[in-house]
Amino acid sequence: MPELPEVETVVRYLRPKITGRKILDMSSDTPRLFRVRRSRTSTEMKSDFKKIRKQVIGRKIESLDRIGKNILFNLSGGKCLALHLMMTGKILLNPKERSAHDRLVIKLSGGVQLVFNDPRKFGRCRILEGGKVFPGQDALSLRFRGLKSLLGTRKSAIKNFLLDQRAVSGIGNIYSDEILWEAGVRPLRKTNSLREKDIKNLYRAMKRVLALAIKNGGTSMRDYRKPDGKEGGYYQLRKAHHRAGEKCSRDGATIRRIKIGARSAHYCPKHQV
Repeated sequence: MPELPEVETVVRYLRPKITGRKILDMSSDTPRLFRVRRSRTSTEMKSDFKKIRKQVIGRKIESLDRIGKNILFNLSGGKCLALHLMMTGKILLNPKERSAHDRLVIKLSGGVQLVFNDPRKFGRCRILEGGKVFPGQDALSLRFRGLKSLLGTRKSAIKNFLLDQRAVSGIGNIYSDEILWEAGVRPLRKTNSLREKDIKNLYRAMKRVLALAIKNGGTSMRDYRKPDGKEGGYYQLRKAHHRAGEKCSRDGATIRRIKIGARSAHYCPKHQV
């Protein structure tokens, strides 16, 4: 699943190339990409594609931002189009070839096209109404005091805490493993057992790992590609994720894999305590 570094890579790549361009057309053959609840009390979903298309055509992209794993197209007239890549989504800029997995095409002024490709159809596109704020604090902008405060409100495994988008947004399975390896904290360690030193190590590790991943264009394990179609380079640099059975590059111990709920966690049994 694309996580914060992958989404940040997409935003930084696209920002200078599409800011200021006008949306000329938007087409899709995947109604569920635009799913919304029929009402606040209903669990039934409907497609908002026609409504969204009508609201965005003719508007200029004034800026491009990211919150957590969400890409935000800030449009003229105060509208905001939000796109979540979910598990297998990627945005391509002017791809040379089209795919059967292309779910959304946005035509921009100047002959520019954005194509959202999503093999599993889990992505989501919507208009944010009323200045909606996402839950959780963005991991890239989170301050030490904010992290410490959040940890004080939880009593869960630290791995689960990092995956909880209501607490820290943007981190998923890959970078939670990498951050905990860097910080020297075991994934099953309870949040309320962390000392001041542990929290400082965790904070530094979060900033260091995310910055390194962004610098290298994110992680391409399966579907994720940068908007130019190229792979991200962090996969070759990872220290723990999907390295079960390999030697830890820090101390030579063997990386282990465990299950925490429905997720897996990879860690070093020697320096992660």
